[in-house]
Amino acid sequence: MAIELVETDEVTLAVEQTGEGVPLLLVAGGFMDMDQWLYQFEALAEGRRVIRFDQRGTGQSSMTVDGYTIQQFALDTIALIEQLGAAPCVLFGSSVGGLVGIEIAITRPELISKLIVAGTPAGVRGEATPIETQMAMLRGAALPMEQAAAALQDILFATDFHDEHPAMLDEAVEKRRQYPPPPLALMGPLQSTLTYDPLEALTGFNKPVLILQGGSDRIVPPGNAAILEAALSNAKTVNFPGMGHALVIEANEAVNATVHDFLREV
Repeated sequence: MAIELVETDEVTLAVEQTGEGVPLLLVAGGFMDMDQWLYQFEALAEGRRVIRFDQRGTGQSSMTVDGYTIQQFALDTIALIEQLGAAPCVLFGSSVGGLVGIEIAITRPELISKLIVAGTPAGVRGEATPIETQMAMLRGAALPMEQAAAALQDILFATDFHDEHPAMLDEAVEKRRQYPPPPLALMGPLQSTLTYDPLEALTGFNKPVLILQGGSDRIVPPGNAAILEAALSNAKTVNFPGMGHALVIEANEAVNATVHDFLREV
């Protein structure tokens, strides 16, 4: 497997693919790159064509000065799906990546066969990130890269997973040192979530949706999952008690088993 650079009208996106079969597109969260899917990329590839990529402003993808909104990320992702001939795909998004999937479900539902979202907010009508978490994130953003990344781990994880896998943080810091993101790539996606309001439009999406939620998520309170489920006609929620915002990593085995079951359902 190798990274390929895919040109769209707007940006160049770094992409990695594995497996064959039904396309499964993995969309990372805000300021996260494709490495967020370390524990899903190979594990979900049996009978599937799994695709992961760096969104604009991360990794080897274009470092643009603007475009760090949910709507623009969705347009980039739509262009990628079409360029790769990957429609309809199962779209699995984490956090802001889940909102990207929701935006595509609203604007281009024919591109998605099933939708999976993990740790995803419900927009402006959802439960807000606690103020203490917001303040911790702002303080962390002002620190040098290594310190900021270390501080963020305590917000993303609810367990000691990151302490038990120190190489994961070292690799993330090194990648950002090699491909430094523009400042707006860090805060733009978070700012975009403050004005995004998908719930009314989302009621028209009737394809299967799986909502994954960490019970100890400090960034996206668990009540958001119930709000999203109520807005959808064909959704179910699976909660992971004691897990945080980075549940696709710290609860990876349980998450993967849940996703496998969901994808096997007719």
